[in-house]
Amino acid sequence: MAKQFKLLKEKQKLFDLFIILLDSRIPVSSFNNEIYKIANNKPILFVLNKSDMSDIIALKDFAKEYEKRGKVVITNLKSKLAYNQINNALNKYYQELKIKNAARGKLTPALKCVVLGVPNVGKSTLINLLAKSKVAKVGAIAGITRSEQWINCKNYLLLDTPGLLIPKIENNEVGAKLALVGSIRYESLNRNELIVELYKLMSKYYPNKLTEIGLTSAFEDEDIFENITLFARSKNLLLSAGKYDINKAISMLIIYFKNLTNVLFDKRGQNE
Repeated sequence: MAKQFKLLKEKQKLFDLFIILLDSRIPVSSFNNEIYKIANNKPILFVLNKSDMSDIIALKDFAKEYEKRGKVVITNLKSKLAYNQINNALNKYYQELKIKNAARGKLTPALKCVVLGVPNVGKSTLINLLAKSKVAKVGAIAGITRSEQWINCKNYLLLDTPGLLIPKIENNEVGAKLALVGSIRYESLNRNELIVELYKLMSKYYPNKLTEIGLTSAFEDEDIFENITLFARSKNLLLSAGKYDINKAISMLIIYFKNLTNVLFDKRGQNE
């Protein structure tokens, strides 16, 4: 990640616009404040993706904060409205620059835009959408984009970059949030530690989602695994000799947490 930030700093002068993708479920934890230093005073377009899974009312408060620094589009990149929302915003930037250049007697080349975001936030999906073709690799696995590539979209050019994760994950909660949305590979984490942090996350932000599946809030490891055992029992996940399949229960809970909708796991002012 440090290498990618160094390269971005070196190329900063090339870019006319920064497009920053954020996951609407973690609009703060999926953002890297270092980008502000790199962008300096250049325009920023924030795209809050996967809004269909977020708490829209709460999300709008975060959008207001980002609007202090740039323009914001709240969308689901897989929706029919997404193309017009983002394309219109980018063309508006282009037209504004064109008017300024015309007053100076200058021509306006296509905007050079860099697309940034943590892994699995939807960068390749965004580029394919705007290019109206599958020019960038898309996958649900974090870090699938391995190399940079420019894509021509008439009034603007898009530069895809490998996912830029936060250089230093400050605490386990932030790590759990990034794992929950797929920005960190589950395979790279200890499953027992992961489920503990995810369970704490749910207990803190959405205890009602635990209640809905017959569980209770818990913040101590022992209490959490008691709940997991209770869940395994309720699902009749039996192994031989009357033991319960805790690993299967953990997998089912991770999937349940990952697919929740109308949720937002950040607090305003978290990165201030």
